Amino acid sequence: MEGLPPIGRELWDRRVAATPDRTFLLCEGRAWTFAECDGVVGEIARGLAGLGVGPGARVLVGLSNRAETVPVQLALQRLGAVHVPLLGGLTFDELVYQLEHSEAEILIADDPVAATLLPRRGEWPRAVRVVLAPEDLRGDRPGAPSPPPRGVDERSPVAILYTSGSTGRPKGVVLPSGSFFSCGQAFADRYGIGAEDNFFLPTPLAHAVGALTALSIALHTGCRLTVVDRFSPGAFWRQVAKSGATACILFPAHLNLLLETQGAAPPAGATTLRLVITHSWSEPFRERFGVELATVWGMTETGALSVGGDPGERGEEGFVGRPMTGVDVRVVDDELRPAPAGVVGEICLRHRHVMLGYLKNPEATASTLVDGWVRSGDLGFLDDAGALHFAGRLKNVIKRAGENISAEEVETALGGHRDVVEAIVVGVPDRLRTEEVGAVVVARPGTDLDPAALVEELADRLARWKLPRYVAVGTSPLPRLGNGKIDRVGARRLLDPARAWDRERSRAGR
Repeated sequence: MEGLPPIGRELWDRRVAATPDRTFLLCEGRAWTFAECDGVVGEIARGLAGLGVGPGARVLVGLSNRAETVPVQLALQRLGAVHVPLLGGLTFDELVYQLEHSEAEILIADDPVAATLLPRRGEWPRAVRVVLAPEDLRGDRPGAPSPPPRGVDERSPVAILYTSGSTGRPKGVVLPSGSFFSCGQAFADRYGIGAEDNFFLPTPLAHAVGALTALSIALHTGCRLTVVDRFSPGAFWRQVAKSGATACILFPAHLNLLLETQGAAPPAGATTLRLVITHSWSEPFRERFGVELATVWGMTETGALSVGGDPGERGEEGFVGRPMTGVDVRVVDDELRPAPAGVVGEICLRHRHVMLGYLKNPEATASTLVDGWVRSGDLGFLDDAGALHFAGRLKNVIKRAGENISAEEVETALGGHRDVVEAIVVGVPDRLRTEEVGAVVVARPGTDLDPAALVEELADRLARWKLPRYVAVGTSPLPRLGNGKIDRVGARRLLDPARAWDRERSRAGR
């Protein structure tokens, strides 16, 4: 929308004024127009203001994919507050860490977040006011719309998204208000999404795709947004048919799971879904379902703005595409000097709305955000035409079914076990989930370390998707480099998935 200040409140207000009676949100069998949703946004905003929420206030939102979750986020933007989404499925320890680290004073939550946190409320490190459902913020609250918050502009924080990096605990990525504004227009332009589309969201609203991209696309284009509770291979095509969905973002693991699912899938070309945006090309998916693909690469730290190919554009292995509107991308060597075309190096990206930094972590901010460029920790190269090709990862992050998992976080949890001397965690290639978590563990001499019991104990500290699938137990020290650090390449050779303990084989009794 030309001439619009690049912050979310103005984007929403302009959309409501332009298309008040157009269907906006489809969720839980309900259909809300933009005007109807705006009424709910106003009620929630007044309720939050009554709790003292204003510009810069941080609010934890641990809500599932439900209809009210979207207006909660929009209400926070109306007040100039900071949205801190919590992902369902995290353990008590993981949730409490984000509760404490964010320094938020209010938590809005339903299950499973509420069911995990509330029974142990006495163990919280700090006092946080709890709202168990967004309905509690609504009711008969007459009043004029809240005035524009003072001092809020495109550089003001709009969200803190916790994401696993290459080291330790998840880091809180502080995103500016402008990132919410700009990513939707960039995606709509690159992938040809317009007012006639119905954008389908089967992934959590707490992820960057839900919290930023999907909602921003709908506000820029006026398209419908369909939200379902979760991704389900067995229900996916039925949900698409029922809603008339036309476009969505899926991870490669989702495509693989849909290819594996038997029955309930439409014949090629017999679905309303015309476009799937994903991270790597899958010709079998395209051929079987007759749905066009488009590639994308980006990070939470880049504010969801990214690099992508045009719909149907398939390049060589690893092809991603070209920078979106307003985005610069380059590949650098170890000295951060631009690498020549065709030479692999670290992918760096910049635009005016990349992250402001990592919350309370100036060291990580300084090493990742350099002169306005986000250092990705991913490897790639630019071809002669300026298109980006992905070539692997420099940082130690495992990508499992769309989730980023810090190997060091899992290693720290393993190292806390009484019978573990040291451990290293690596990604194991997997046909369905892209990668699985594998661990090489050195047991304390004289102990009989049971991998199944070890992983079961870890389940109290780590989310299910972070738990090692493969565990190789030994007693010899891990190989070391000349500087004393663990030789990750050498240690990786110690893990043979065919011979290691396998959680899935164990469950199946094999």
